[in-house]
Amino acid sequence: MIPAAGDIKDMTLPWLFQDLRTGKRTGTAIFSRDAELKKVFFKDGDILFASSNLEEDRLGEFLLRTGKISQTQFDKASEIVIKTGKKLGAALFEEGALTSHELVSQVKLQVKEIILKLFMWRDGSFQFDGNPLPISEIIPLHISTGDLIIAGVRDIDWKTVRKSLPLLKAIIRPASDPSLLFQNAHLEQDQLEVFSLIDGSKSIEELCGMSGIGDFNTLKSIYILLALRMAETGEIRVEAEKKFAQEVVRETISSKELHAEQPAVAATVTKEMIQQAYDDRELKNHYEMLGVDRNASVQEIRRAYFRCAKLYHPDRHFDPEMNDMKEKLETLFTWIHDAYETLSSQSERDSYNLSLAERKKKPGTHAGQGRRSNPEAAADQFSEGLKQFQVQNYWGAEESFQWAMRLEPGNVEYVFHLGLTLSRIPRRGHEAEKYLVKAVEMAPSNVEYYLELGNFYMKNGLKAKALTVFRNALRYDPNSDKIKASINSAGDQL
Repeated sequence: MIPAAGDIKDMTLPWLFQDLRTGKRTGTAIFSRDAELKKVFFKDGDILFASSNLEEDRLGEFLLRTGKISQTQFDKASEIVIKTGKKLGAALFEEGALTSHELVSQVKLQVKEIILKLFMWRDGSFQFDGNPLPISEIIPLHISTGDLIIAGVRDIDWKTVRKSLPLLKAIIRPASDPSLLFQNAHLEQDQLEVFSLIDGSKSIEELCGMSGIGDFNTLKSIYILLALRMAETGEIRVEAEKKFAQEVVRETISSKELHAEQPAVAATVTKEMIQQAYDDRELKNHYEMLGVDRNASVQEIRRAYFRCAKLYHPDRHFDPEMNDMKEKLETLFTWIHDAYETLSSQSERDSYNLSLAERKKKPGTHAGQGRRSNPEAAADQFSEGLKQFQVQNYWGAEESFQWAMRLEPGNVEYVFHLGLTLSRIPRRGHEAEKYLVKAVEMAPSNVEYYLELGNFYMKNGLKAKALTVFRNALRYDPNSDKIKASINSAGDQL
């Protein structure tokens, strides 16, 4: 649970940053200490930018301190700022002191320094503002949270590490959500060494005895792995699950070692490949999404998932030229992860196979290919989707509603029910919001759509957004007791 506000002494800042990332939060994290004020701007969990009110943290001071510009260049650029109101970076570019590439690179380093200094704070206050980002104040940079955490704790002291770690008897396991393992975090050798020993059966105390790198370095590595959410507390009792955990760890380590030796590996996935995979996603069923056949074993499905994760995990593509692919990568990876979660669970796989078989029986349709473009076929798919939704087979319902939308794109009920279904599926919240918002836009007088969108925001802790939606609904039905109760509930929790 991400706190709306609190004292820094009661929290671990690297863990807070990672929680904001995994929660895909958008807003401003505000930190204050005496006269100091720092802001870190997040969009969908990514760090976009950071600012500070300290003179030493300003761009000009940073560039002078690091020797990237001379005092003369700084003075000339400052004169332009005073005369024209331009930002210092634009003035330095105009004067030829920095190229556009150098400017972006240096601003990113400046932002990183602001955040790394923040990680050393031991007191002060924190609050998270979920209101729309002040676009005029920020330069979108998209910075890897994982690498920031690793850099930020490099010089961390023993007292901080010990305060944040669980008891020494606590057992550590790899993250149960494999997507967290392939984030863009370049682990150092000590961290890789400790991670290789984690299998869900060893305690922190036992890991210290086995690592061979000393207790403090081991505990520091565990602290980092927990902060990155690549590891978590919990015992694995089933032998098959323990073997899978070991396989997960091997895959993760080999992936990170390869990336360290060949940093351009991620770049081999081109924009064209991402665009093609994104365009094809709705035409593929889960098996086709992972590139496995219907009889694939759980091990084959896991390996296929690892392969896809290494290619399309959004955190592995932070190059500036990939910025316009970010949302498509997020959507694509969500589909890949959903396919993995469905097919790696026998009960969910059986249910999904049944929905594929039922769809195959229908004339004119086939899961993953072919389409009959008419309202009658769309209505059939919608009816099937409602049946699957009622029995909580949300994956089958999603596929039926997707087909209904493709066959009759302008039908708002299909859009709304797709959003409703996605809101019930883990890690699909971003898409659910998109379709629920779209339904409201298509039918602005339908208060049911507002209520569901508002309830979606409430469930995800976005109380201010929920309140705005409920108030908008009240304009269309000012006498609705249900809407008024929702407004009171959202207002009480703000």
